[in-house]
Amino acid sequence: MRLDQALQQRGLVASRSAASRLIQAGAVSVDGKPATKASLEVFEQSSIELSPSPETEFVSRAGAKLAGVFKARPELDAKGYWVDFGQSTGGFTDCLLRQGAERVLGFDVGHEQLSPKLREDSRVCCIEACNLRNPWPAIRNIDHMEQSNMQTLRIIDRDGQSDEQTQLADLSSFDAQWPIAGAHGVVIDVSFIALSYVMPQAIQCIRPGGCCIALIKPQFELGADPVLRKRWFKNGLVRESIKLQGMLEDLVAPFKNMGLDFDVNKDVLASVLAGTSGNQEYFLLARRNRVKQAPLTAPSNKQRPMKNIPQPRSDP
Repeated sequence: MRLDQALQQRGLVASRSAASRLIQAGAVSVDGKPATKASLEVFEQSSIELSPSPETEFVSRAGAKLAGVFKARPELDAKGYWVDFGQSTGGFTDCLLRQGAERVLGFDVGHEQLSPKLREDSRVCCIEACNLRNPWPAIRNIDHMEQSNMQTLRIIDRDGQSDEQTQLADLSSFDAQWPIAGAHGVVIDVSFIALSYVMPQAIQCIRPGGCCIALIKPQFELGADPVLRKRWFKNGLVRESIKLQGMLEDLVAPFKNMGLDFDVNKDVLASVLAGTSGNQEYFLLARRNRVKQAPLTAPSNKQRPMKNIPQPRSDP
């Protein structure tokens, strides 16, 4: 049997591609000797060992990417309730739990991808076959928030349309432990789709002042336009150029109008690990704008829903 097949069969890796990356990184040994080829023939009695590496620290290498963000920004607090968009094997979820998250609600379009270790963890709720582009089944409007205590957030249902920046998803139908005030943060790792398709739904999960950490994959943000792809790609990899920074800025700029607060010059970080094909990826770190209640007025059928007023950023 091939070494990469044996690694997957023994449950040491999630896929043969992951096995190949480990072998290339020099993290695999067979019968005490370093292995350098995925095609190496191994036997049932062969001893296979993995050395510590970013590829093996978490249930998937995505966990090492997110860990790099927390290392670069030690002031980030992962405690509380988090939502994982594009949970897949659970690398981000694994990292959040190690960083102190109390509970993680994960969504993914696939089936049976979550690591058994996390599937059995009582702190993890996994929702599969979920198209994150679809609107949430229940939405509430943020009416008021005591800035000093997030637990006193009061939200009310309204009829008619309202500003998206004042909306909060009610995900209690997915998880009975969903906090009425919303999640403390959301992490996003989606593939074969642009972030703009899922960002509105992600923001609606976060309580005002909560954190959004989104993985930007330029290879999926450029779309299928052959002219753009010829300009930006070479041998399947995104070209590194001085124009790339401008592209990233243009990509994240619309998210401010959706209710996120960030500094594009400081809050877009390079991932410590490249994508599986070798593309450099980036993280956007942002917080959801806080909402302040306007003075109470007499109710009127003609009164339009109140717009949110951005407040200075502060930790929840």
